[in-house]
Formats: sequence, C-alpha cells, structure tokens
Amino acid sequence: MWKTLSDWLLALFNMSRELQEHRETIRQLERRVRDIEEAIKLLAQDQRHSRELESAEREKLLLRLHQEVTRLKELPSPRRKKSR
Repeated sequence: MWKTLSDWLLALFNMSRELQEHRETIRQLERRVRDIEEAIKLLAQDQRHSRELESAEREKLLLRLHQEVTRLKELPSPRRKKSR
C-alpha cells in the first residue's frame, strides 16, 4: 500500500514538474509569436511606405515627362531650307 501511495505521489510530483515546464515553454512560445507578429506588422508597414514612395516617384516622373512633352510641342517647328 505504501509503495502504491509513494508511486502515486512520485507520479504527481513528476506531472507537476512537467506541467510547470510546459507552462514555461508555452509562455516562451507566446512571446515568440508576439515578436513575430510585431515583426510582420513592421514589415507590412515598411512595404506600404515603400509602395507609397515608389508611387510618388512615378507620379513625379510622369509629371516631368508631361512638362517636357508640352515644352517640346511649344517650340517652333524647324524651318526647311528652300532649294533654288
């Protein structure tokens, strides 16, 4: 009877220790997941910012191209030399 009781107490002790270890592992995994989520959010924010910058740069280049075309259209046409 004492042997069975001591076996149960030992099993209970081991399960309690393993439970504590699992809880700590779960806390570590939760921290890692939060860190990864934060990294993903920062990456998404960085990508949005990059897309916005690229879009603004394309708009500036398109405007500059439009201005150059307009300027070229306003130039007088070259005169042809008259042959005699």
